[in-house]
Amino acid sequence: MTKRTWAKIGFAALALLLIVFAADIVLLVFASILLAILLRSLAEPLAARLRISPRWALAIVVALLAISLGLIGWAIAPSIGEQVRDLRATLPAAVQRLQQELSRFVWLEALFDAAPRPDEVAAQPQVAGRVTGALSGTLAAFGHTVVAIVIALYLAADPRPYIEGTVRLFPPAHRDRAREILFAMGHTLRWWLFGKAISMVIVGVAVFIGLALIGVPMAGALALIAALLDFIPNIGPLLALLPAALFALLQGPTQVFYVVLLYGVIQTVEAYVLTPMIERRTVELPPALTLVALLVAALLFGWLGLLLAAPATAALLVLVQMVYVEDTLGERDAR
Repeated sequence: MTKRTWAKIGFAALALLLIVFAADIVLLVFASILLAILLRSLAEPLAARLRISPRWALAIVVALLAISLGLIGWAIAPSIGEQVRDLRATLPAAVQRLQQELSRFVWLEALFDAAPRPDEVAAQPQVAGRVTGALSGTLAAFGHTVVAIVIALYLAADPRPYIEGTVRLFPPAHRDRAREILFAMGHTLRWWLFGKAISMVIVGVAVFIGLALIGVPMAGALALIAALLDFIPNIGPLLALLPAALFALLQGPTQVFYVVLLYGVIQTVEAYVLTPMIERRTVELPPALTLVALLVAALLFGWLGLLLAAPATAALLVLVQMVYVEDTLGERDAR
């Protein structure tokens, strides 16, 4: 084999080892790139409108985002604390009432008989260890978030050196094509973020209106959770339903039914009406492929893989299209 062949094999082996043994780092870097694309997408139009440098526009965008997040936290934190205290006090009775309602179904009665009661769960010695593990996981996630934000700020402030540095890893004859592929992937991720932002806003508003109409407490905070978790396709809405159902338990099992119905209707409209309309103008991801990618990423890489599976799939589709379909198979008109 030639030296070029050995170099390709070595590069592929190095990339595979990096993915297997440093998956968390790879995902963290990808999250930073995604955040940098978002910040850059917000800063560039502002710089053009105000006729200032992109770095000053980026500073304004970051300041506005930080102030907005601070105001949201200041507004909802006291209410969340109060509702969590109420939930902790009334949850055992609400769960027991729900079990009594559902125990009329014979096939559920055995399940409830086998399940431990909430007070028994709280008394188990493993609970302290789980709480400690959850706390350490939260601290680690906070540290990863800070690192991702710092890297994203550097990338968003001046992305060109990093793009050109990546391009220089390729042979001179292929650098123009590598630069074209990188820009195409960045363009795809930008439009994916744009479409997802529209979907998140619409879902958050719909959840807030629905919860307010049926009288569920903490409608604003629950709507914010639903909007943020909508970033994860298919699985995110199911995760957002859990806290809403818990707070609905404060008002009885009937309210839980209304909440489940509300979230089911919103998810159905989003999946079959809203998402196809948005993807028609942004980036189209096959639903089955997205779901498989979510499951595989969650199994292999945990919560961070689940969070980033959809945009990573969008970027990989561009890579496969341009490198394999166009360059290898020669099907230039496939897109």
